[in-house]
Formats: sequence, C-alpha cells, structure tokens
Amino acid sequence: MIKNISKICSFLLLFLLSVLALNEFQIMNYSENLKKIFYFLTLILIMFSSVTTLLTNKSGFFKFVSVVIMLALVVGGVISILNPGLNISLYVCLILTVVYSMVDMFYKVAWLYLCVYPAEIEYIFVP
Repeated sequence: MIKNISKICSFLLLFLLSVLALNEFQIMNYSENLKKIFYFLTLILIMFSSVTTLLTNKSGFFKFVSVVIMLALVVGGVISILNPGLNISLYVCLILTVVYSMVDMFYKVAWLYLCVYPAEIEYIFVP
C-alpha cells in the first residue's frame, strides 16, 4: 500500500515538475496564481515523499537522500524568502527529487521483477 502511494507521489512530482519546466521555458504560460499553486503542490509532495521515505524505506542510502532533499528544500526556501528567486539549494533539491522519483518508479520495479522472476531473465539472456 505504501509503495503504491510512493509511486503515485513520484509520478505526480515528475508531472508537476515537468509542468513547471514548461512554464519556465515559456512553452506554456500560466497565470501567476496557477504557478504559485503548482509551486505549493510541488513543495508539499516533495516533503510528503521525503517523510514517507524516511519512515518506510529500509535502505540507508535512500534515507540519506531524502534527508538531503528536505535540508536543501528548507535552506533553499529560507534563502528564497530573503532573496526572491531560485537558488542553488532549490536546484539541488529539484535534481535529487527528480532522480529519486525516477529511481522509485522505474529502477525499483525492474529490481523487483529480477528478484521475483529470475528464471525468466536467465531464459532471455542465455543463448
């Protein structure tokens, strides 16, 4: 159940980040209010995803990455309040979030498939 919620959250994060990137590159233009709503939803989803990872994941590396994401988000938020705009901390947070979301959606599924069906994988690779 938690893994499904994590995958849905990762998909929504990637979707919202791609929507914000389209707006940033002026491919699609949104109103200022809608852009602020997307920023807020992205912020909430990043925090939810990181806290969920901290509470449910057994891997120390993924816990470390989620702590770094949360720290970069908090530091970047404080710096962005003092000096409006994106800064290096927010960029680090966004890059780590995108990488973790991609790993959560695709790599973990492939690893689970390898663990559950190893005989089929051997059949595919053995000539």
